[in-house]
Amino acid sequence: MTQTVMDIKDIELEFPVSRSLVDFVKKRPGRVVRALNGVSLQLHKGETLGVVGESGCGKSTLARCIVRLYEPQNGSIHFDGQDIFAADAKADRSYNRRVQMMFQDPYSSLNPRMTTGQILSEALSVHNMRPEAEIPSRVAELLDLVRLPQDAAGKLPHEFSGGQRQRIAIARALAVEPEVLIADELVSALDVSVQAQVVNLLLELQDQLNLTILFVAHDLRLVRHVSNRVAVIYLGRIVEVGDSETLFSNPSHPYSQALLSAAPSLDPDDKGDAIRLQGELPSPLNVPPGCPFHVRCRHVTELCKAKVPGLRALSGRGEVACHHAEEISKHA
Repeated sequence: MTQTVMDIKDIELEFPVSRSLVDFVKKRPGRVVRALNGVSLQLHKGETLGVVGESGCGKSTLARCIVRLYEPQNGSIHFDGQDIFAADAKADRSYNRRVQMMFQDPYSSLNPRMTTGQILSEALSVHNMRPEAEIPSRVAELLDLVRLPQDAAGKLPHEFSGGQRQRIAIARALAVEPEVLIADELVSALDVSVQAQVVNLLLELQDQLNLTILFVAHDLRLVRHVSNRVAVIYLGRIVEVGDSETLFSNPSHPYSQALLSAAPSLDPDDKGDAIRLQGELPSPLNVPPGCPFHVRCRHVTELCKAKVPGLRALSGRGEVACHHAEEISKHA
């Protein structure tokens, strides 16, 4: 039986936009960027859940909400049955240890004035993971775990390559013995060969330490390789969630179909048949009424323009937010 470790329900997050002089003169109300619009998602124990979508769709914003770098205006996130936004200080501290995030740019997330040993020791000390006398030996263990030499403990972040810095970021996250890792574009800034090394290391550590991973990325082939399930986001909404192989081989939502058809193939004889979407991605300052994808969808009807489709189960295909998913799937 699948165990749900995190239940995200109806998360809504808006960012206010500064009013211009024209707005003041014409007395226009302040505008907001609707970053997340009712996102609901479940994370199951031991799985890797991939999150994909166009730039600006809300992938990283969702990841930052999960680790409480952003506080949503509405919605809840339950971890082990407790709402993290209603937790007391003790539960909040426990959650911060049990759910760790790794960022896209490891250099900006590492203190440039601290050595690797100091960075890892700080995490161990803050959360009282080891007695003071045992911290150096635990630092050595963590370096071994991410396959860095022992002399790395005495070096500063700028002395490492991008891949090595990302390994340090992984080691820092693992130092507090988390249960869930949030990987936000973990390898997108690395060379392809280094990407494979870091991703394979992460998968090995997942098996070894029984970790649950939320993997945010824009590289669709990479997401397919690492993920058990995949969630597709469009304009701050989940439009499809399903088993990785099923979703990649037979997507149900028109946006998922277009997104996956645009992914390049490694086969030189595969000319592909990319679906060309009409128009541009709407601004989150002015999200269209009804289904947010209807202004670009080739299957649009009047129902799509008037009513927001809810995420619902589709036989044998996971969940999809589309009024006409059954009909579209028949002709896919």
